[in-house]
Amino acid sequence: MEALLGKAEGRKSGKSSASRPKGYWAAFGACVLLVSSAQLLHESASWSLDYGTVLGTFINLRAQSCNAHAVGLILGYALAQMRPDRLRAIALNDRFWVFFFALQTANVMAFYWSVGTSNVMTMIIVQVAGAASGAFFFALSCQATAGVGARVFLATVVALVALTTLTVQGLFSILEAGAPALASEILHMALVAGSAACFVRAMGAGACLRVQFEREPYAPMGAPRRRGESQGRHRGAPSFALFLIIGAYGAVFGFLHVVPLALSLDVSSRVTAFLFGAVAALGLFSATLRQSDGTDVVRLWNRFYQYVFPIVTVAALLGPLTMDTEFLPLLILQACALYYFDVLLAVASYTIARVIKASPTQVFARAFLVKSAGFFLGCLVGFGVHESVVLDETAFSVIGAAIFVILSLVTFHTNSEKFAKTVWGLLPHEDAHGKLASRRAECCRRLARSSGLTDREAEILEYLVAGKRPKEISEMLVVSITTVRSHVRAIYAKTGVHSHGELMHLLDEK
Repeated sequence: MEALLGKAEGRKSGKSSASRPKGYWAAFGACVLLVSSAQLLHESASWSLDYGTVLGTFINLRAQSCNAHAVGLILGYALAQMRPDRLRAIALNDRFWVFFFALQTANVMAFYWSVGTSNVMTMIIVQVAGAASGAFFFALSCQATAGVGARVFLATVVALVALTTLTVQGLFSILEAGAPALASEILHMALVAGSAACFVRAMGAGACLRVQFEREPYAPMGAPRRRGESQGRHRGAPSFALFLIIGAYGAVFGFLHVVPLALSLDVSSRVTAFLFGAVAALGLFSATLRQSDGTDVVRLWNRFYQYVFPIVTVAALLGPLTMDTEFLPLLILQACALYYFDVLLAVASYTIARVIKASPTQVFARAFLVKSAGFFLGCLVGFGVHESVVLDETAFSVIGAAIFVILSLVTFHTNSEKFAKTVWGLLPHEDAHGKLASRRAECCRRLARSSGLTDREAEILEYLVAGKRPKEISEMLVVSITTVRSHVRAIYAKTGVHSHGELMHLLDEK
């Protein structure tokens, strides 16, 4: 895992410990294991459900399973939107986490009991609880990203998607096909136990997750900055236009997820679609996103409309042509677009949290809350369409055309560099200080690229230009002051300057 997440790069640049704070791997492992557990509750239910009777009504239970999972995600991300000081108190409460992981174990046991007894209502309730706890835990774990550089974060996102997909769609789908239910239950509870063990390490003394929560609470998103904290003021909350875009794509993903999955497809078709879709998305991500893109919202937005839009629209338009192959091409493209969209959303959230100095938990939770709300709406519409319309080639052609029109409107209506900056809350107000800060930030990025600075050195360069002293930088990055001074010397050497004054003069020339 060390190699997967960039150990070689860290050693090569001599900044392994600085880029990956103490306990970072433990926080990552806890997140992977618990998110896998939450996803598995939904996938296992989808594998076993078809049509059935609930409260005297004959309905498609697989579609209701998707609805239950989406509702749980909304609840979990909404819970993570509480005030940072309250979230901090919960995160540092050991008794809460004992109760939390005990509840996860009980939830897993209740799920397998409901599967064995065909108790559909219990299965649905368990999925809501599992998705809510998984979303809340994911958002909370994102707090650890405040202490890592862009390179490590990009690798972490890839590893998170790859490992959760292999665990849920790979390992447990094989168990579902041939192993006794008891084996799946034991391994499922092992995921929860492993997550608890990793979380204990991540919250240990001096570990990154505890350190980030023990810091002075972050100001809520949208709150005004304190005088002297930065040059210019930033918009804290994403605008309505951003909510509309994320929600619209989430709705399309929910619709495309429910309509084909509400049909009689075997487990292998769905598992194959998710596995191939994840591989394609991660390959596309690695080929199209560079380290520097993790700090540039304009490039992130370009990747969004250049790749997510065409993939998902092609998936929708392919519906009529893939009915004979159980919608497999459509599902693969839809899964590819969904994974790629989630990765871009995570990278954008990471960038926002760093630039406006907001709580990563709050930023990630807000972005994925909007996406989950849209996904739920799409699930409801997809279920309604499936129940009331005959899904023949004509119907799928109309659906594909409608999706193309909707996504074209919300995507290209906002296709501009100014929007890419302002909508994510990253462009300072256009006063004199704001313009100066914007120009200097761009100069820092150009100087970092031309001088071959590492991602951590580029980050420290921006702090130096903002007037931060090494002691302040060490506190913000949760590293030793000796490490910061070592990076400062490296920055001076690579840029050919000998003092802070010469560095500022060099930037002014650029």
